[in-house]
Amino acid sequence: MSCLKPSPHLRSLTWVRERQACTHEQMRHLFGCSNAAEFQHVLNELLRDNIIRCKNAADTATEAGAEDAAGEYIAGRGDYAFAYVGLLCHHGHLVYVLPKYADDAALEHPCRVAPDEESPAEWVATLSLLLRVIQKYKSKYEKELTDAPRKHQTPSYLALLVSIVMDYAENGEYRDDEYLVRLNGGGRIMWERTIHTTTPHLQDDAPIYMDTVNRRLVDAEDHFITRLHRVVVKECCHRLQQFGLVQLLNLPMVDAAEEAVERLGDTAYLIHSVEGELGNQFDSRRRRILHLLLDYLKDCCYESTLNDATYTFGSNCFNQVWEDVCRCTLGKDVKELFLISPPLWEVNADGGKAEPAAVQSLKLDMLFLEGDSAYVLDAKYYMPYRNGENACWAGLPGVGDVTKQFLYRQAILSPNALEKIPSRPSPEKAYNAFLMPQSTSAPAGVAVQHFAGVTMPLFPRSRVDAFRLAPAPLYEAYLHSMECASMRDALRVALHEKQADFA
Repeated sequence: MSCLKPSPHLRSLTWVRERQACTHEQMRHLFGCSNAAEFQHVLNELLRDNIIRCKNAADTATEAGAEDAAGEYIAGRGDYAFAYVGLLCHHGHLVYVLPKYADDAALEHPCRVAPDEESPAEWVATLSLLLRVIQKYKSKYEKELTDAPRKHQTPSYLALLVSIVMDYAENGEYRDDEYLVRLNGGGRIMWERTIHTTTPHLQDDAPIYMDTVNRRLVDAEDHFITRLHRVVVKECCHRLQQFGLVQLLNLPMVDAAEEAVERLGDTAYLIHSVEGELGNQFDSRRRRILHLLLDYLKDCCYESTLNDATYTFGSNCFNQVWEDVCRCTLGKDVKELFLISPPLWEVNADGGKAEPAAVQSLKLDMLFLEGDSAYVLDAKYYMPYRNGENACWAGLPGVGDVTKQFLYRQAILSPNALEKIPSRPSPEKAYNAFLMPQSTSAPAGVAVQHFAGVTMPLFPRSRVDAFRLAPAPLYEAYLHSMECASMRDALRVALHEKQADFA
């Protein structure tokens, strides 16, 4: 993959690492803020959206023993850190945020790349893969558009542009070809309508139709919405190119039209035209395009340029992305068929029972079956670290996560645990594991790396092991909707070895 060069429209390009601390001045320099008031505005906006975190807040969470303390850890000295993976741009200052497992020493501080320099190829490749994974995750869980009421929140500016271009690349332009029905109009004869609506002439007792009803396909090549769609796609491509997203997401650079959107009419007229088309259109794919065009026209068309707003494209909950990647690629997921029965409450006052809504069942994060064995897995977007004060390891799954794994193991081995699966007996053995991402500095070719194991005196016959998995093969499998069978097999072998005395 070729290295990524900053667009000439950008003022600066800086690479940072998620959870790596930045000082107040470093953060201000990232976004090119000329005064304290502007920086405070940007800072408040990013803090509100949970894109950056204040280190004091993270320390408080750790001291309080919060369950997600491992995810809150901020490395190094500084005031703030990005709790985000992806890109941000403020007033032309572009920031690329790599995940916390990208442990390149050069990323211990913000790394600015000059406009005429190329970014490191490995950073570009990592970010490109991550952004495509994030895009698939978001589109996978995107709510479908409805009209009454419309359960659709306008996506971020860049996500909207990406959606428009990707839809065009996959499905083509908006088309509303129509059939024109006319008397003697040329085209295919509609015999049934001709017989019922015209008078024939008889010759030798045989009817001869001098007039016919014909149906002809009218190509909507110059349909107004088709033209508008082409123009918008072209503009989206050029704007995405400014952020490097055409290269990073492997999007096609489409020059779908020669005319500019302003030549088609002002914003109010274009919105009115699209809304009118939406009122007469019932095809789901065409309606989706129309909704995207409306979002673009209402929120983005003329006001949004590279230098007057803050843009984002990424995820501030990458832990959920990692969990979905592991769940989908390590395969044979049957967790929906296995639920731990909820607790049964009986109230002494009148012998009544709690309402179903008051109790919840435990649902496994990931479960797959192989032969007589069950594999209970829990994906954790954690990067355990050495505590500088006493050299002890920190950032590991907490007691709640560990005890849940032991409970899941006991439940899956109980009689009739898989009664919802026809002809499937309960497994005889169970293996438990936490799955964490492997750092980019891990030895090449080692896809599954054992990291740690944990036991509890309360469960003397149970053990949970933590493994670090190479992210890239999982991401590639996820993008192609495939299982990562080789990694699953390697994980299974490692679990058998580590938990031979416990399974």
